[in-house]
Amino acid sequence: MQMRELVTQVVAERVKEYFADSPVGTSPRPVIRPPAEPGALAELEHRSTQSLEAGYREFLLLTDGLEGFPLLLLGCRDQPGGMGEAAEEFRKTVLDSEPEDVGVPPGTLLFPVAVNGDRSQGIFLIDTAGPAEERFWWTGEGDSFFFAGFADVLGFLTDAGSCSPKQSLSS
Repeated sequence: MQMRELVTQVVAERVKEYFADSPVGTSPRPVIRPPAEPGALAELEHRSTQSLEAGYREFLLLTDGLEGFPLLLLGCRDQPGGMGEAAEEFRKTVLDSEPEDVGVPPGTLLFPVAVNGDRSQGIFLIDTAGPAEERFWWTGEGDSFFFAGFADVLGFLTDAGSCSPKQSLSS
């Protein structure tokens, strides 16, 4: 499935949930942001100190993040400052929680691409500098899922049964 179709599907599901609320509007309103500028993408990649995965780059060229979802999907405008700071706080918490327990090697680069409002769950772009194909780690609240690409993350957001992510890099 193409990134545009995946984003459309994720947003459509969230809009359905929003209008299913009783009363309507009790949950955050879904917001699609304008696309990221190429210069902002280059700056984000520099700040992340790793190459942006192709699917995440394509996502940002469609929408510079999505708001009003259980996890705020971060974009260039969130780094630095804003929810990027909340995501950075969560990153520090994760690093203190011994990510080696799920196979994340010491020194692995973790760059936040999503975080929830209470900073208890997030998704990181990872670069293990090793043989792992996985580039994204969804962690928090007892969960640990690894995904090869951002398209897999979006598919999982829409339908958790759509794929079977690894729960550890060491498995």
